[in-house]
Amino acid sequence: MIKKICLSLTLLISYPASAADFEDVWDAITSCNWFEFIGDVDDTGSKDLDGYEYGDTHFEDASSGSFDMLVYNMDGFLPCIGGNSKSDFKQIIRTFNENPTDLWLMQEVWNKTKANYLDDDDKLSNDTVPYRSKHWKGSGTSFGNGLLTFSKFPFDRDNRDDNDYSFATYEEETFNKCSGTDCDTEKGFSVAKVEVTENYHVHIYNTHMDAGHQEADLVAKAKQLDQIANMIITHSNNAAVILAGDFNMAFDENDDDWRGINYQNWKAFFEKTGGKHACQYMLTGSDTSLEACADTLQNDTDHVVVINNNPDYTLEVTNYFIGSPAYTGLSDHDPVFVDFSWVKH
Repeated sequence: MIKKICLSLTLLISYPASAADFEDVWDAITSCNWFEFIGDVDDTGSKDLDGYEYGDTHFEDASSGSFDMLVYNMDGFLPCIGGNSKSDFKQIIRTFNENPTDLWLMQEVWNKTKANYLDDDDKLSNDTVPYRSKHWKGSGTSFGNGLLTFSKFPFDRDNRDDNDYSFATYEEETFNKCSGTDCDTEKGFSVAKVEVTENYHVHIYNTHMDAGHQEADLVAKAKQLDQIANMIITHSNNAAVILAGDFNMAFDENDDDWRGINYQNWKAFFEKTGGKHACQYMLTGSDTSLEACADTLQNDTDHVVVINNNPDYTLEVTNYFIGSPAYTGLSDHDPVFVDFSWVKH
């Protein structure tokens, strides 16, 4: 049935105006022929992406340092159901490879072919981001979570243990609550314990929450944000935390607007976790509250949050901006860039 729908959609695509457009149209047609994902998966539906062996890298201890991060919804659905073209997806990888960041958090990597591009050393060098998370492919009738975390710093996937959340590891969690078509995926969040230096780890949470603006969607998003908060409180209560991804939640102080509900949910999350939005670090003057960021963040759905739970270190945002000309038009989202600094007390 899905293949028939895809075929019907491709018949609506007009003949390309030029030969340069033909590849994207052909991609849209051929991508509808399967709903497979990365091969050689184990019985949990996961597969390790290629990268260096974990544990081979050792960092000398340091008292301060810095790193940067890219957060990007890759629009990685099949082209026939609204995802970007293969050529645009490959351009994203080339752009990153030419000017990489230390951490790369991706959402919507939901297509086998596109995910395999990220697994191709000819397209993305292992020297760029050698440590790469597992890829959750989903079940035979679902898309998986679409989340990937790539890192210059190692995190220990070989010792993953989904039963005790020790975070000597890489973990994945599916949201307990979803709404509508979002339930066709396993949207949720992942956590990687990243070794920035010998004695300093940061828990990197990568998430993609439900879309939609109806009451059921808003209820689902509130519960999803609370599920993340509970995980942080329970399992990252003594660590520096970075939470980032596509939250599908903008900000607005007007309670008559649907964003007003989201704003109140954000406030409750920050009060519960002690988190601080990356935007707040960029504010000058005496008011650095979440309210002071609200106008700037009204239309943004991709966010970065810092939670300083490690009593021996302080992690701060030194630069935060959305969008880059090099990535314009390659996805339906703009990339988010963040620079961090950290210091030992």
